Amino acid sequence: MGETLQTVQQLIDESGPVDVTWIYEQWREKLAELMTMVTDRFELEVDPSTNGLEVAGELGSGIHGQVQCFAGPEIDWMVYSWMADPKNGFANLHLTISPGAHVDLPIFGLAFANFGVRPWGFVDSVPRRNLATNFDYHAKYYGSLNDRWLQIRTENPQLDWFTSPMAYIRAVTSPTAFCYSGPMTQQTVDIIMGAANEKLDRWLGWLDDADPVAPADQPALLQHTENMRRIVAELDPANSVGERLFGKEVVDNLVAALAGANRTLPRAGSADW
Repeated sequence: MGETLQTVQQLIDESGPVDVTWIYEQWREKLAELMTMVTDRFELEVDPSTNGLEVAGELGSGIHGQVQCFAGPEIDWMVYSWMADPKNGFANLHLTISPGAHVDLPIFGLAFANFGVRPWGFVDSVPRRNLATNFDYHAKYYGSLNDRWLQIRTENPQLDWFTSPMAYIRAVTSPTAFCYSGPMTQQTVDIIMGAANEKLDRWLGWLDDADPVAPADQPALLQHTENMRRIVAELDPANSVGERLFGKEVVDNLVAALAGANRTLPRAGSADW
């Protein structure tokens, strides 16, 4: 198994233009399928602050993007988004689910992408606790998946592990994250989409069995989650590509939406629901 240490921009520039529409269409279909799994499970509303966040490049270019964010009684903030120039090898799609501070559960994070010729996938349960000092939390959500993580690495030598050049992104990636790129084949696409299904199924099961958070501890967990969401949105390695396609002002608006900076809906767990 190899390793990728390049930035998103470097991967795209070195690849050169390549049409990845056939993969992008599968990403979109799978993302919609996963979204249905979530909306079938939870009561969710689109936050008005993200209405109308659709962008497009020049007519006929195929360049486009959209961000929708949701909240509900159990889910504090959910991002459903994509940004793409598939005719030139770029696509970046997200499904991120932040549970409310009333429940002790990691964040579900997913990205499907094309950065040039290699399809790329990230699926993780992002910890909201210190894994070094909270061993029970570590054992429940990460130690239990260690064998599966090792299995994926040993059985797929054709994949490359993606190591972000950004120290912060490495810091918030869990020990059992799926974070790989691979050859531009259907097999790679299938492996990435299979990991998405597996990890979302597991996360939904965890939610049903998650420990409640004491009311006194909820404000700190909420602030921790919001801070992480904002910083990750601001430092997303694909933002530089978005600025090239749409301009900095548009990307700044999209980042604010991803972070929930202008949300109007109540917090999860609130009596206002």
